[in-house]
Amino acid sequence: MASIDFAKWDQDIDNPEANKQDLYDQLKHSATSAPNDVNYLWRLTKGALVLSDLAEKNKNKDKCKAFTQESLTHAKKAIEADPKSLEAHKWYCASVGRIAPFVGTKERIQYGHEFKKHSDIAVSIEPNDMLMHHMYGRWCYEVAGLTWMEKKIAATFFGTPPESTYEEALEAIMKADKLKHEWISNQLWVSKVLIAQKKYSDAIKWIDEALQLPVVTEEDAVSHDELLDLQKKYSKYRQ
Repeated sequence: MASIDFAKWDQDIDNPEANKQDLYDQLKHSATSAPNDVNYLWRLTKGALVLSDLAEKNKNKDKCKAFTQESLTHAKKAIEADPKSLEAHKWYCASVGRIAPFVGTKERIQYGHEFKKHSDIAVSIEPNDMLMHHMYGRWCYEVAGLTWMEKKIAATFFGTPPESTYEEALEAIMKADKLKHEWISNQLWVSKVLIAQKKYSDAIKWIDEALQLPVVTEEDAVSHDELLDLQKKYSKYRQ
């Protein structure tokens, strides 16, 4: 069985012109020869998440959920294959973050604890990974927005509910921004945190700037649509 050229696959999966389903299928086929190879497993995780983004872009919720669940299966195997792999922990965090909208409150909080655990491991391996800072900021945002009832449920099942603030969320997302400024998804989340802080005039500046960036990836397209909705809602705060 022909092996995959990982460097080329990495380049192709981020190429907007590439057929992402074909790339994912080729990787899955090749991975059968090395089912416990972390280099396949974390890429399968990423590939499934790219297909989940594509399904979300196309408003196909069922496919989005299915690919997200598939990504989590690959991610768990990746960590088992190599507990010291940055990419394994990073893409596990990405999968956990994406699965949250599809599960109930108890599971969502449990996944929140899982995210924090593996995020800490990933950052200890590489403190300057922009995606980890971005995802940690999103985690902080979600935790800061937990309702009183959700915190009670967390306390009941897990002893201590996760804790964070919007200030901590903004700090993490701004760290990602310093590492890569022209990043639609990250600028979207800067905007969302500022809105949560009721800093609407600051938020609309970020929204306007983000909407000037080129839409390249499936994730960009999803973020662009959300930014358009936010722009309509908050344009009155433009100074």
